[in-house]
Amino acid sequence: MENNKSSILIVDDTPKNLQVLGNTLKLKNYKVEFAINGFKALEWIEKQDFDLVLLDVMMPEMDGYEVCQKIRENNKHINLPIIFLTAKTDSESIVNGFKIGAQDYITKPFNTAELLVRVETQLELKSSREKLESVNKWLEDEVKKRTHEIEEANTKLESANKELTVLDQAKTDFLSIISNEMRTPLNGILGTLHILKDQVDSKDLVNLVSVLDDSVNKLEKFSSYALQVTSLKTKKVNLKKESLKLSSIIESCIIQLTGSIKKHKVRINSQIDDSTQIVGDHEMLVKAFSNIIENSLIRSEPESTIEIDCDNLGEKQLITISDKGEAFSDEIINQNFEVKNEETQSYDTVALDYNLVKLIIEAHDGKIELKNLVEGNSFTIHLNK
Repeated sequence: MENNKSSILIVDDTPKNLQVLGNTLKLKNYKVEFAINGFKALEWIEKQDFDLVLLDVMMPEMDGYEVCQKIRENNKHINLPIIFLTAKTDSESIVNGFKIGAQDYITKPFNTAELLVRVETQLELKSSREKLESVNKWLEDEVKKRTHEIEEANTKLESANKELTVLDQAKTDFLSIISNEMRTPLNGILGTLHILKDQVDSKDLVNLVSVLDDSVNKLEKFSSYALQVTSLKTKKVNLKKESLKLSSIIESCIIQLTGSIKKHKVRINSQIDDSTQIVGDHEMLVKAFSNIIENSLIRSEPESTIEIDCDNLGEKQLITISDKGEAFSDEIINQNFEVKNEETQSYDTVALDYNLVKLIIEAHDGKIELKNLVEGNSFTIHLNK
């Protein structure tokens, strides 16, 4: 410690004691001031900051105990080190001194070396305490600063989330409007095309109508896909989950796909019995299974068979749909039914179908897996019982 930075007030009614103590401390480069009674001591302390007070106990009019009490009444001086100078060595006097706020005491006649050690010890403790308080104050300020920054960031984040919610809702509403508005004219075009197919005789016109019909069908399918995917991803679809017969769902799919089954000349062999139960929304699950089966029909060789089977696995039913179609590429398998969002990519309806299937199954707390077999492929769907 650099003593020349420490200021000490000596309070004693005996001039000789003030002289001896003052000379001893000044030799150690302490700054020293004197007070010959308690009143003068209190005046000094109010007009100047001291690092330590050496306070005589036995003084007339106001003794050291009273002076100490008055010093401690001011919160500004609550931590000012006070060392009593006393000829009293009885335990009661010493304990009383500590109770009213003294940090230490030195008995008279004092030992110079002991006095200097006790003074230095109290000054070091004061310096350490002040440094700790400074660090704590800095930490409190930093915590307040960081808390304020976090609150500001949270406010901005909440504002951004609200904006995103509004934008997301606007996007959902826009897609819903577009999809619904597109379907009315599309249905009109589709109906007209069916009439034209029966009316035109020219082979070239038939081909043109077929191309137009195919394009409109794809557009109609994409419109439906956009609406359904948006509803699923934004949790806007209300699934009516109930206990269902899996065989009933498969039968509904087969009925819907009767025309496609005949067209592609593919058999469907379902091994699902009436006792197999799953939990879900009948309409949405029919859509999911129909999409898988329909694409398997398209990819299968004529006269081949699509096998549908089921296994129990704990709380899940594992429904497997296998076909004899061409093997999927590693890229498609690794994409895990996801549709990439690339500006230059042209989406085919098969990719969209599989992505919609995945979203429907996940909305039912399930999952779907695609594997290439030695001959053909298999889709395994995990659904709750």
